[in-house]
Amino acid sequence: MATAHPILVMGICGTGKSSVARGVADRMDGSFVEADQYHDATSIARMRAGQPLTDDMRWGWLDRLAAALRSSPRRAILACSALGVAHRDRLRAGAGPLDIVFLHGDRDLIEARMKARRDHYMPTSLIDSQLAALQPPDPQAEGALWIDVALPLARIIDIAAGAFAPPRPTSTGGEQQ
Repeated sequence: MATAHPILVMGICGTGKSSVARGVADRMDGSFVEADQYHDATSIARMRAGQPLTDDMRWGWLDRLAAALRSSPRRAILACSALGVAHRDRLRAGAGPLDIVFLHGDRDLIEARMKARRDHYMPTSLIDSQLAALQPPDPQAEGALWIDVALPLARIIDIAAGAFAPPRPTSTGGEQQ
C-alpha cells in the first residue's frame, strides 16, 4: 500500500494552523509537526521584534521541516505558513508530494484571534506583511483544499481529515445477513 502524503496545513499567522493540524493528526493517528519549533533563535527574535523573515532566512527552516516530514514514522501533519509557492516547492523538493489545507479568512477575525492568544512570539503587526507575501495555493495545480477559518474548529478538522483520510475498505458482498 502506498504511503499517504504528508498534509500541510498552511496560512498566515493566526489562522489556527497548529490547532487544525493537531486535530487532524489526532483524528488520523498521524504525527503532528509544528513548524514554529524548527525556527532558529535569530528568526524568532526577528519576528518577535515585528520584522518579517526573508526567503533566505526561511530556506534552512524549510529544509529542516522537510527532513522532519521524511523521518516521521506515521503520516505527518505539518502546521506551517508556507506562504509562497517557492516555500511549498522547497518542502516538496525535500519531502515529496504534499496534500494541502489552506486556512484563510477575514483579516479582522484573524487579528482578533491573534490578540487573544498568549505566549506566542508573532505580533499582530506582521499580519499585513504575511498577507502581502501570501501566494494562495491553487486548488487544481497544488491540489489545495481551501477552508474558511470562520467555521468552528471542529468543523474545520472534520473537513480536512475527511478530505485526506485514507479510503475505508468497501464491502465485497457475500456477507451473511
